Amino acid sequence: MAVSVVVTDSQVHIRCTGWDSIWSLSRGRTIELFEIISANVLPRSVVRSRLTWRIGGTHFPGLIVAGHFLLRDDTQRPRARAWVLLHRDREALVLELRGRTPKLIALSHPDRHNLAWWIAERI
Repeated sequence: MAVSVVVTDSQVHIRCTGWDSIWSLSRGRTIELFEIISANVLPRSVVRSRLTWRIGGTHFPGLIVAGHFLLRDDTQRPRARAWVLLHRDREALVLELRGRTPKLIALSHPDRHNLAWWIAERI
């Protein structure tokens, strides 16, 4: 797993390297803190239940879910998208965004609880 998340006073930098950048079809994202609505740690099953069609990326059942997906339950923004990079972890760091192309970002990260707290304190 080669995902790094760096939180500054004004931005969250997510960088993917190695195979993760290939699986997710992205080298990462930079998000302004004012665009983040919430930062939580949710079970992987909850995140997976919100995803519908895979637009681009990878899905190997039980191993990895990565790439761009459509969201199932977004009534305010039809056809809202999500960018996910989930490995075998039971929980994921989930960022809900406003006014961005991906409305939801979900990541497997070993320090997800601290990152969620750190981001939530800054927004």
